[in-house]
Amino acid sequence: MAEIVPDISTEQQDIRQTKLAQYAAATRTKVLASPSDLDAKDKVMQEMAAWCREQGNIVVLKSATILSSDPTSRNIQNCKSLLLSKGIHPGHVYAAKQSFLDLLMDSSDEENVSKRQKGETTATFSDQQRHLRDLVGEAIKQDVSDIHIQVRQTYTRIRMRQHGELKIYAEWSEKLGREIASVAFNKETDHATSHFNPMLPQDASMPLKIRGNEVRLRLASVPAHGGFDMVMRILATGEERKGKTLDELGYTDRQIEIIKMSMRLPFGAIIVAGPTGSGKTTTLASCMEMVEPTAKLYSIEDPVEKVVEAATQVPVNTEKEDRSFAMMGRAALRMDPDVIILGEMRDEDTASVMVRASITGHLVLTTLHTNRATAIVTRLVDMGISPDLLGDSSVLRCLMCQRLAVKVCPSCAVAVVDSPRHQKYIAAWEEVLGKEVIARAKARGNGCEKCGRSGVGGRVVVAEVIWVDDEGRQFIQKCDTLGWERYLKENGWLDFRDRAIDLIQAGICDPFDAEKVVGPINPSTLAKVFKY
Repeated sequence: MAEIVPDISTEQQDIRQTKLAQYAAATRTKVLASPSDLDAKDKVMQEMAAWCREQGNIVVLKSATILSSDPTSRNIQNCKSLLLSKGIHPGHVYAAKQSFLDLLMDSSDEENVSKRQKGETTATFSDQQRHLRDLVGEAIKQDVSDIHIQVRQTYTRIRMRQHGELKIYAEWSEKLGREIASVAFNKETDHATSHFNPMLPQDASMPLKIRGNEVRLRLASVPAHGGFDMVMRILATGEERKGKTLDELGYTDRQIEIIKMSMRLPFGAIIVAGPTGSGKTTTLASCMEMVEPTAKLYSIEDPVEKVVEAATQVPVNTEKEDRSFAMMGRAALRMDPDVIILGEMRDEDTASVMVRASITGHLVLTTLHTNRATAIVTRLVDMGISPDLLGDSSVLRCLMCQRLAVKVCPSCAVAVVDSPRHQKYIAAWEEVLGKEVIARAKARGNGCEKCGRSGVGGRVVVAEVIWVDDEGRQFIQKCDTLGWERYLKENGWLDFRDRAIDLIQAGICDPFDAEKVVGPINPSTLAKVFKY
């Protein structure tokens, strides 16, 4: 059993941190603070776990690496002597934060086996709440969008989605994963009315305060063979994620002009589409900031994601019929609104509310899951809205569809023509894009300190934006999507492929990353008739 350490003052904490930093500087290492600083598979050494728990400020890993929050103490020499007596050669000694050591010990396999045998636990809910905050805090620090917790019979795997790519963060014990999921749903959510049940799909929203910063997360869980999966999406982190303009997101000047023009309209629908995780909510929040301060703005959301001071944000509970999107949307129409935001159109009832609000003199903003801007009409028809109604000049005004593409890190990017792994694709790319474009294109480098050795410099929106004109309404009424796209292209419209090519040419996106958005860039994909 680790001894209970009394609360220490802020001054004492600062002294400890200073000593750790001094040791790290002297040994040319760094202070270890989270699982990302270690190999995910380097667990607590079982032969030393009991002794480490008695000391309270030291942890020995399977690799014989020694971590300590007091790396200059006599305990280090005692630890090395004990390892040698067991025939184990001691590894490097690293300074580590005490909270990180506590997390490692709580997740050690031997400790969990011991707890199950004794039918007790030394970890309290407050411990798990602290671990939860440490996990979320680390995710925010690394600019992570989603935390994936996969709990199975013998382990918990933590993965984080950074710049759209999933990376392993750590592996914990099965018990710690279950406890953190349980405390997240039962103690931290907005409406913790029922106990967490890993055998049922559940979702909730969760507000946390991390290092003085207000954070909102959306939780979702589903049962899986041998356990369950839980995903925590980071929705908003106070000032860190507020106030991004459309230009900063990646929209072109012309696209922004169209969006601003539509936002000044007195009525009609502006729809932002895209797949899950494409940044629709962020774009919607940017559009909401354009609403005139004299206008009354109601936002119907599930859950409330980004706080917008100018709006009355109404939370939805999809489990209750009287608090669904459609019901709350109808209620908002009776509140004398000028602008209504429907967080998402999920069904025929919600789509009907959008149409009704548009034709009765309201400006409506909403999101939808589709892959193309023109496909928004197809999806709405599929949801039961007639093409004739969608072709009415009072309904659809501006259609947007977006995806996110990874940007290369400008500090370590290399020319595509100099990248070995790009060589066999260059000929096909040059045939489609031209030699001049490929000569200017950049590829991900091997990584540097600025990008955390990832070669990635963030993400940028790749978007299609359509102003629905009279000609377009005729195509909508005929459900002629192909004809509409031809008409748009003839008038200078930029689709996903055009925007991706612009980003490749500007050296912003690696062609491989652009292909994840628009598909393979080769002559076959451009052919109107495919030759088998």
